[in-house]
Amino acid sequence: MPNLRIENWYGMVAPAGTPPAVVTALNRIATEAMRDPAVKEKLASQGTKLVGDTPEHFRDFIAAEIVRWAKVIKDAGVTTEK
Repeated sequence: MPNLRIENWYGMVAPAGTPPAVVTALNRIATEAMRDPAVKEKLASQGTKLVGDTPEHFRDFIAAEIVRWAKVIKDAGVTTEK
């Protein structure tokens, strides 16, 4: 399966309608925390790769993941049990 790529990822999200100033502040605080050497070391020891980015980039990433996995589910014929 040469084209198979599966990754776990985690991120921080806020409810729709959160004021932009709050989103900006949360992003700044989270990015600062990820720059802390102790945080970086602890997470790296657990195999975690830190990626701090913009809220807009993360929103677009989530949207792309939804499209990607919806296609996998559809192509595989996965359904829910009733």
